[in-house]
Amino acid sequence: MVPQVFANLFLRIAQRNGLGRSGPVDGRTRLVRPVHASPGGRLSQVKDELRRRLESTRARTLSLLGHVSDEHLRVRVHSFYSPIGWHFGHVGRTEEYWTCGQALGRPLVDDHLSWLFADVADNPKDNRTTIPEREGILRYLEETRCRVLDALDEADLSEQNPYLAEGYAFDFAIQHECQHQETICEMLQLIQQRGSAERTFEPISWTPGQASEFVKVAGGSFEMGCRERNVYDNEKVAHPVEVEPFTVGRTPVTAFEWTEFIADGGYRTPSLWSACGWKWREESEAEMPEYWISSQGQWGTVGATGVRVLHPDEPAQSLSWFEAEAFARWKGARLLTESEWEWLRRRTTEKGAVHGIDGWGAKPVGQTSPSQDGVYDLAGNCWEWTSSPFLPYDGFEAFPYDGYSKDHMKGAHRVCRGGSWATSPTILRPTFRNWYVPTYRQGFLGVRLAGVS
Repeated sequence: MVPQVFANLFLRIAQRNGLGRSGPVDGRTRLVRPVHASPGGRLSQVKDELRRRLESTRARTLSLLGHVSDEHLRVRVHSFYSPIGWHFGHVGRTEEYWTCGQALGRPLVDDHLSWLFADVADNPKDNRTTIPEREGILRYLEETRCRVLDALDEADLSEQNPYLAEGYAFDFAIQHECQHQETICEMLQLIQQRGSAERTFEPISWTPGQASEFVKVAGGSFEMGCRERNVYDNEKVAHPVEVEPFTVGRTPVTAFEWTEFIADGGYRTPSLWSACGWKWREESEAEMPEYWISSQGQWGTVGATGVRVLHPDEPAQSLSWFEAEAFARWKGARLLTESEWEWLRRRTTEKGAVHGIDGWGAKPVGQTSPSQDGVYDLAGNCWEWTSSPFLPYDGFEAFPYDGYSKDHMKGAHRVCRGGSWATSPTILRPTFRNWYVPTYRQGFLGVRLAGVS
C-alpha cells in the first residue's frame, strides 16, 4: 500500500506532466496522459524519453524512502555516510543544480536547502543531520522536480551548450540518482546492522556449494571505454587495448568458497595478506565478511531488510579489496585487471538478469546467460574488485566537475566492475567504472578470480 503522502506527491507531479484522473480501478485512482499530437523530430523523442526515465527513476527512489523510518531518517549510522535522508534531498538538489542552474543559469528554488543537500566541504556530514523531516524532503523533491521538468520543456537540446546538448545534464541527473539508490540500499543494510534486533536466523542444513571453475578466455584487441556523449567522464576516452589470453572463474567467488577460506585460517595467516592489508585486518579485527553471522555451524547475513540465511552458492559480498587480495593469494590466483574484465563483459549479451530491489539480495551464481566463454554474472549480482587502481584514460577531461572522478584518480582507489543486485539497469553498461578505497567493505562488493600465468 502506497502511503498517502507518496500518493499525493505522485499525483501532483503527474498532473504537472499533463496527467489526469480516470475512474477507480480496483479501488485505486489511475493516472492517464491526455492523447495529443506532439512535435516531431529526434530531439523531441529524446525529451520524451528523458521525461519517462526521470519519472521511473524517481518512483524507485520514493519507494526506497518508504523503507526508511523517521527514527533513522536524519541520523548518521557510519562515519563514511551522511544521514540516509540526506541522500533523498541530494538527488533533487543535484538534478536542479545541473539542469536549471548550470545549464540554464536560473536561480535555485531554495538556496539554503540547496546548500544543505550539497556534497561540499563547507557542509560536513555531521551538519547534514539538520535536514528537514520527511514532509520537508518530499516537498523539496516536488518543487525541484517541477522546475526541472519546466527546464526540459524549454531547453534547446541542439545547442552547443555542453550541459544541454542531447540532454546531457538531465541524463547525468538520472544516472546520479540511480547511484544514490544503491547507496540507500547499502545504508538500509547498515541500519539493520546497527539496530538492536537479535541476530538470529532460521537454520538450514549448510551443504557444500559449488566451487568456481576456471575457463580459458582468448586474448584479443578491443576498444576500451566509451564514445557516447552522456556516459561519465571517467569512461572516456575510448582507446585500443590488447588483452593476452587468460583463465578466469566462471562465476564470482561464492559464500561456500569463502567459508573454506575462513576455516583454513585465512584471516589468521599474515603471509596471505599484503603489509597494508594485514595492518587493516588487525585494526578492524575482521574475521569474516562485514555483514556475515556464524551460529552453530550455520551462516547468515544482515541484509537490507533484516537477517537472513546465506545461500552457499550466492556470491560472497561485503568484502574489502584487502580481503579479495588475500583470498586470491590463498587460492593461488589473482584479481582480474580492469581491461580483462571489460573484455569479458563485451563478450556477453547479458543485460543484467540479476538486479532489482524486489529480492533485496544476491541470487545464487550461474543463473544468467553465459558469455561466449562460458562466464556468468557479469552484469548484476555483485560488484567485482579488480587489481587496477582508478586512474584516468589517456585524453581524460573532467566534466561536469572535478569532484566526481578527477579528485579520486590519485592511485588510492581500486576499480570495481559489474554492478550488484541493487544497481539500476541504467548504469549496467560494460564501460561503467566504480571505485573505492581498499578498506571499504560496506558495499555489495565481491570478487572473481583470474589464473596466474
